[in-house]
Amino acid sequence: MSFKIHTDSISLRNQKIIKGLYTQFLFGKEAVKPFFQPALWYLLIFVLFSACQAEKLFKNQNPYENYLNTLNKSGLENYGIAQRWIKKGKLIHASNMNSLNLPYNEMTYFDPSKVEALFLRYKVKEGNKVSIRADVLTDSSTVYFIDVFRKDVDEFTHLHYSKDQQKIEYTVRQDGEHVLRVQPELLGGGAVVLSIEVSGSLAFPLPDMQSNQIASFWGDARSGGARKHEGVDVFAKRGTPVRAVVNGVVRRTGQNRLGGNVVWVNSGRYNYYYAHLDSQLVRAGQTVVKGDTLGTVGNTGNAITTSPHLHFGIYRRGRGAVDPFPFIQAAEKPKEIAASDSVSLREYGVIAVNSGNLRTSPDLKSKVIAKHPKFTFFDILAKSGAWFRIQFPDQSIGFAHQSILEISNPQTKEIALESTDALYAFFDRGLLPSSNFVGQGKVLGTFENMVHIQLKSGIRIWMKER
Repeated sequence: MSFKIHTDSISLRNQKIIKGLYTQFLFGKEAVKPFFQPALWYLLIFVLFSACQAEKLFKNQNPYENYLNTLNKSGLENYGIAQRWIKKGKLIHASNMNSLNLPYNEMTYFDPSKVEALFLRYKVKEGNKVSIRADVLTDSSTVYFIDVFRKDVDEFTHLHYSKDQQKIEYTVRQDGEHVLRVQPELLGGGAVVLSIEVSGSLAFPLPDMQSNQIASFWGDARSGGARKHEGVDVFAKRGTPVRAVVNGVVRRTGQNRLGGNVVWVNSGRYNYYYAHLDSQLVRAGQTVVKGDTLGTVGNTGNAITTSPHLHFGIYRRGRGAVDPFPFIQAAEKPKEIAASDSVSLREYGVIAVNSGNLRTSPDLKSKVIAKHPKFTFFDILAKSGAWFRIQFPDQSIGFAHQSILEISNPQTKEIALESTDALYAFFDRGLLPSSNFVGQGKVLGTFENMVHIQLKSGIRIWMKER
């Protein structure tokens, strides 16, 4: 048998994969009956095809669905590796996750020898602009599928995807929870820095100012509590230019009892309301672009007894007033991540204090979702500053500060396994014949009433506490 692989236009990683699969086909177990074992041939051809035809494969919309269709057409969907890849991408894995506080970033690692996917869940407000990046640190030849979904009770609606680059930017249309899914192609992976940033989608209405200078917010009491504030107030010197926050058409100008001199600008979905102006410099029907001066700051209307300021409101067609803050909030940058953080990825650890808090976000102010006793075992999923995103044997995930953790080879004791011990392949299943594992093992940690043990062969098993 002769078969030549042309690898001139294929990345070094895919060359190694293809050659490894070819070698395994010729000399491994599958070579015993190659005619009846076509899975490796399909996988080899699929990897070769995706390596050479990446642009063509992902030219159409929704790269993830295109990839699934290609798996199905290749016949790989009937084999374990493809089934695991499909299962890992199911959004059911995000159902029980807690929402992160934004902005957020982390360094994580996808093991090319395993089938993996990552899910992050976060809350957003109407008017937010969300920016997502996946900066690949190793093996830039891997294709990553990046998708954003909206969570509606127990259903997920696909909103956005990354097509040509590892980034997504979008404006939020309604308040809710979104889920980010990142999944590398089959046999791909490496170290990746993920970041999710949030900011306003509009320009700020006053020059050289930003949202931290807002003095009164949406929902504040007005008229002794008889009504609530339907906008935000920003104090500035009389005569300060008031700018258009978006391209649009001046719907009307005029005066009213509460707002004094006002300007309304329409952009289609929203109407923008500028009140208490000292002067109005536009007329109804006039087209304006973002940054144009609409008028100047004053204290007309019911603001006559207060210092000059702008009241800015947003009204959505068919709904009424909405909170303007998410539309104009200043961008917050997450802390930089050092490349040296990658050394702790894919390690394990134990809780190093008597009661270790697991939190929803890498922040001491975030909610505590669980407390774990000393020596509780966990796997490390990612690192974010001085925090680790960790997973426990029951699949619960959260954040713990590095000060309460002992990472990689914690100082634990050895244990002698006996034929009467109840041993399991996994924490919650897979009873093993105890007589096959009699001997010494190293205790890696504990979880609930189970002990995690590493045998001298390197195999890890679980044992019920005696």
